[in-house]
Amino acid sequence: MKKLLMNISLLLSAAALLANPQSALAEEKSLQELVDKTPPEGTLELEGRVYEGNVTIDKPMTIVGKEGTHIRGDGTGTVIEIDSPHVTLDTMHVSGSGMDQSSDEEYSGIRVMGENAVIKNVKVTDVFHGVYLSRADNSTIDNVTIIGQSSDSLAKQGNGIQIVRSNNNVIQNTYIEKTRDGIYVEYSNNNMITNNKVTETRYGLHYMYADYNEFHDNEFVGNIGGAAIMQSDSLLLENNSFSFNQGSRSFGLIIQTSREVHVLNNKFYQNQRGLYLEQSTSNTIEGNEFFHNQIGVELWTSSTAHTFFNNVFRKNNTHVVTIGGESFNDWFKNGVGNYWDDPILDLDQDGIGDAPFEATSTLGNLLEENELAYLFLTSPAIQLYEKANALLGNQRIMAVDEYPLMNERETQPMLWTALLLIGMATGLYFVWKRRKA
Repeated sequence: MKKLLMNISLLLSAAALLANPQSALAEEKSLQELVDKTPPEGTLELEGRVYEGNVTIDKPMTIVGKEGTHIRGDGTGTVIEIDSPHVTLDTMHVSGSGMDQSSDEEYSGIRVMGENAVIKNVKVTDVFHGVYLSRADNSTIDNVTIIGQSSDSLAKQGNGIQIVRSNNNVIQNTYIEKTRDGIYVEYSNNNMITNNKVTETRYGLHYMYADYNEFHDNEFVGNIGGAAIMQSDSLLLENNSFSFNQGSRSFGLIIQTSREVHVLNNKFYQNQRGLYLEQSTSNTIEGNEFFHNQIGVELWTSSTAHTFFNNVFRKNNTHVVTIGGESFNDWFKNGVGNYWDDPILDLDQDGIGDAPFEATSTLGNLLEENELAYLFLTSPAIQLYEKANALLGNQRIMAVDEYPLMNERETQPMLWTALLLIGMATGLYFVWKRRKA
């Protein structure tokens, strides 16, 4: 009889589970319980389903998800808080942090407060900050996608990746869109930021009081500002692309109150202003291409002692504008100047123009007197204004390149044109002498 009653009870339990499968999930351990039960330096493998957050990790461990693993916060606080060194998160979707801007905590999808963390193969959505490193040295963020809520509300959002007082970190292979700043770095040194794409943000990359950092092979496209370097020294910016950063006072790259920054082999394409320099000194601008910007380089008189050489200026509406008076900078180094797409003679074919090249413009005074002029840089009226002042001889010298470089495509046509002119002049001279005789 007892055995019969036990079997009936088991059958009733099974029937109840089939009728209400959610009850089985209710008996499963929470994500926090799973984390707590994982031994230090152990690995927690998650299923391809939704896990409810928030969760705190306070010991070295690895959490590995699979396709469909989703850690969903409760909309308050940080979704995953890492309070231990040597924590790895791999393959998961994280969403649902608090969005309260008045909180001192600065809520995040993932907040790291321990060294040697690894965040890889992670997607972060519907959060304030995406990934936040706070005093977290020697960490790696790799192959992470962060999507903000809307490019129409950037001021109400946090940053994609925020790095504060964290050194020697690597940020690579990430994709960030529709956040306030894509990657924000403050009081953090010796970080490497490489092969990332940032779009539809305020600033794609923003440095504040951060020295000895490097970023290269990144793409900043369609932001208000591609990258902003402020109060930061001794940086290397190499092989990055700054393109289609358009809008009122937009730029590809701004360097402000910074020095010893090396801007090397970058591309500035279709920006309102390719490179903007203000209150900065002793920076090197080398091997970059400025192509189809409204203004290639904008220099304020407070920005001096820069060296520009081996750069290419092509099809910008205005190559160089200086504002606020003369700016003392060098447009060549060791006999090497820059390529300009204006006609230049090179009769001796040494690859250097026969006379110094002067970049001229009248935009400096116009922009200084009325900032609204920036709104009309794409207007044909601005181009007519420049041409009219050129005809009237009213243009000011913006830059003097003592050794303008000739590229191969320009050298040969200009050489043959010069030889043709010399030949014609010689022929006319002999005709004149014969008639005189």
